[in-house]
Amino acid sequence: LVQTLLKQESAVTALVTSHVAVYSGSSDGAVNFWEMGEKKMLKHCGVFKKHRLAVLCLAAAGELVFSGAADKKICVWRREGRSHTCVSVWTGHTGPVKCLAVAEPSGGEHKDGGEDGRLVVYSGSLDKSVKVWRVPRHQM
Repeated sequence: LVQTLLKQESAVTALVTSHVAVYSGSSDGAVNFWEMGEKKMLKHCGVFKKHRLAVLCLAAAGELVFSGAADKKICVWRREGRSHTCVSVWTGHTGPVKCLAVAEPSGGEHKDGGEDGRLVVYSGSLDKSVKVWRVPRHQM
């Protein structure tokens, strides 16, 4: 064991890493994040919350973080420094959102990433569906 990042009352239900941070979702609907501090130890840098129920999955790409939750919603968060702003809430699932995957733009025609330079996000839900979302340019 190298480090314990967080001991809290709510269960940790999701994890993802980005190029600058580690994010954890929890059963109270919150997302905590850490960045590398001194002596190569991760330092808690904050928490953000929009979901009313448990965060069940997370994904990250560039300056964006995506959280899917038991409330059937996906929040799109834009990172600016150490603050995170919810720039969009996606609805469309009729069950809890259990998994998220992001395809980076490929720069050309490609099956995964958007050929127009936009991110493509895939979401899976207990409603037995997989949905495909494109992140509008103004949110990237």
